[in-house]
Amino acid sequence: MNKEIKPFLRWIGGKQNLIKFLIKFVPEDYNKHKYYEPFLGAGSMFFKIIPDNAYLSDYNFHLINCYKMIAEYPYKVHNLLNLFLKNDSKKYYYKIRANFNRNIKKFSYVQAAKFIYLNKTCFNGIYRVNKEGSFNVPYGYKENLSIPTLQYLNDLSFILKKVKLECFSYENIYSLVKKGDFVYLDPPYPPLNGSSYFSHYTKERFFSDDQKRLAVFAEKLSNKGCNVLISNADTKEIRELYLKWYKKPIDVVRYVSCKSKRRRVKELIIANYEI
Repeated sequence: MNKEIKPFLRWIGGKQNLIKFLIKFVPEDYNKHKYYEPFLGAGSMFFKIIPDNAYLSDYNFHLINCYKMIAEYPYKVHNLLNLFLKNDSKKYYYKIRANFNRNIKKFSYVQAAKFIYLNKTCFNGIYRVNKEGSFNVPYGYKENLSIPTLQYLNDLSFILKKVKLECFSYENIYSLVKKGDFVYLDPPYPPLNGSSYFSHYTKERFFSDDQKRLAVFAEKLSNKGCNVLISNADTKEIRELYLKWYKKPIDVVRYVSCKSKRRRVKELIIANYEI
């Protein structure tokens, strides 16, 4: 199997609605080299292009655990999801959430199933943690809940078993990349208002200085001969960080805070090659 597969996680900042535009900027020869995606999230880009040789990573431990466990135990994850869905209620949700937070760094298919259940039933599909690293999104009161089918998880398992999955900072890929490799960077975006939660994926957050450090890192990748594609917010600060890079603004509809409705905003596609 080497066909496109849709992401199963709801992820703030996910690129599923934008992927039909992003795909136009992927280098034609990406499959001749290695593909790196160090801000994996829901993996919209990876699941769209399904590269032959991929190295996927993220700093969010639970996210990587989820993908690893689906790769190894799709049947067990699916069985637990069915059980969780059958018992779904506000009281049950908070019970699962509390148990999930007690096992912060434990590789486990049980923890992976809880992660997916919380993602499907929490408010707005937000993944947000407090400064202690605990998931703190309230119950979403959703109707007609659905979970990934066993066939879907089996297909996903087949794909994920072929890739390298790691939980670490994006900077760790520097010693691995080589000339010609394609690197897609989709970092947490700078806040558009005071209550934005786009940087709350981990307890460490992602601030303005982190954006500056990422821009320096992207330049290092470029100097190494990598093809680098970046998604970010279209702000003056971000544009100034990539003055010499090719840029293309794109309109997209997304949430801008944990309490707001969807809003059309501009995102910026950045590359070290012509787009």
